[in-house]
Amino acid sequence: MNRPHKYLKQILLYCSKWCGLLSLARHFTRKGLRILCYHGMALEDESVFRPTLFINRQTFQQRLAYLRASAYPVITLEEALQRLERGGLPNSATVITIDDGFYSTYNPTCVLLHQYSFPATVYVTSYYSVKENPVFRLVVQYMFWKTKKTVLDLSGVLPSIGGRISLRDPQDKDQGMWKVIRFGEEDCTEERRVELARILGEHLDVDFEQVRQSRIFDIMNSREIQNAALQGIDIQLHTHRHCLPRNEIQSKREIVDNKTVLEPLVGKILEHFCYPSGIWEQAHWPWLMALGIKSATTCDIGLNYPGTPLLGLKRILDGEHISQIEFEAEMAGYGDFLRWARGRIRRMLAPWSG
Repeated sequence: MNRPHKYLKQILLYCSKWCGLLSLARHFTRKGLRILCYHGMALEDESVFRPTLFINRQTFQQRLAYLRASAYPVITLEEALQRLERGGLPNSATVITIDDGFYSTYNPTCVLLHQYSFPATVYVTSYYSVKENPVFRLVVQYMFWKTKKTVLDLSGVLPSIGGRISLRDPQDKDQGMWKVIRFGEEDCTEERRVELARILGEHLDVDFEQVRQSRIFDIMNSREIQNAALQGIDIQLHTHRHCLPRNEIQSKREIVDNKTVLEPLVGKILEHFCYPSGIWEQAHWPWLMALGIKSATTCDIGLNYPGTPLLGLKRILDGEHISQIEFEAEMAGYGDFLRWARGRIRRMLAPWSG
């Protein structure tokens, strides 16, 4: 969203709040289940690098304080789904979910949740938890973002590809970055990917070892997953390699591999799932059910009501790119109303647009 449009939206939301429309929307959507979605908490400058993925500690704490002050009942995912099906959800019932399982989820996110006595579900992708290396794709993207250099000679990084990249040209820079990512993900072992990231850092003048030591792109390791579970965090499934192919055998392998890593750590059968990158289709549903999956969350925005498919649950995505008033509007259900009204207007105008 461009900046002028965002400012106009915030003005509209503040006016709506002042007029009592957010309170009215919350009343009319009180039977809707709110499922919040977070990813990582920024330990350094990650929220500037990727504000949709990382949230600052003070922003997250502000959200938790707002939920408490505004009397949003935060309950476990398991309780919410049981009561969604049979009825009896508390008004404005809310569930907190966190995707991926970054190290920052263990510390400080879990600490803040404990301070507010809020339960949460963390969907953990397990490949990098086992490898205990930073997520390769994020590290490459971060170093391309972080560098102050203006030119990169790819021959020093990918001798088989080569070529000079202007880092001042956004398109050239993006194409070069994806060449490195694709080569690393498709043609390298994990050990070779780590070495490739180190070499790339040298050529971009970004200290890969410093990034690695900071753990800003690490997934929780086995000990941290166990400790989080002992602290009451509900650990659930998010695939092993953060992908859900359209092929049945490959999709099932992703979930089985994920279960194989996580279930011994938490000591229970895992039955809830989150689609990686929010990419899903109904063709996945029979495969999930065959593996005993009871629910699956998407990145589709909105509230959930009785009749919402449990394998297609909607969520409210939060991050550093979301202002406090936008967060309040989504929690109130006012965002759902605006999207409904916008869609209605577009359908009414469609016959006249041709």
